[in-house]
Amino acid sequence: MSARIAERIARKKPVGNVRNRAAFLALRGEVKQAIDDGWPVKTIWETLHDEEKVAFSYQAFRGYVNRLILSPPANGEATPASVVADQPRQAAPRLAPQSAKQPSEWKPEKPTATGFTFNRTPKKEDLL
Repeated sequence: MSARIAERIARKKPVGNVRNRAAFLALRGEVKQAIDDGWPVKTIWETLHDEEKVAFSYQAFRGYVNRLILSPPANGEATPASVVADQPRQAAPRLAPQSAKQPSEWKPEKPTATGFTFNRTPKKEDLL
């Protein structure tokens, strides 16, 4: 069905966004397989662009990958939602669900003493 819809959209020459999304959806299985095989998203886009299977920009392609392949499923499990362009995607561990603490149980973390602390009055030995 997806292939027929993509073919129909391609024949009608609709507005760019609809045509681009239909083209991506038709290739979604191939793109997902390539990502699972460890290929960088940029390399996948370059290959599809050279083969003239996609005519849209890399940024649009990356957005489709993030929204339609890597976005969290409806069942609430968290998965990574961003793609690093120049590095192969590694299988990331699933994120653990947030603890079920009530807001009254939350305690702010104490600030650490590391880092820069501004002192308004300068020390004479620090001045040139």
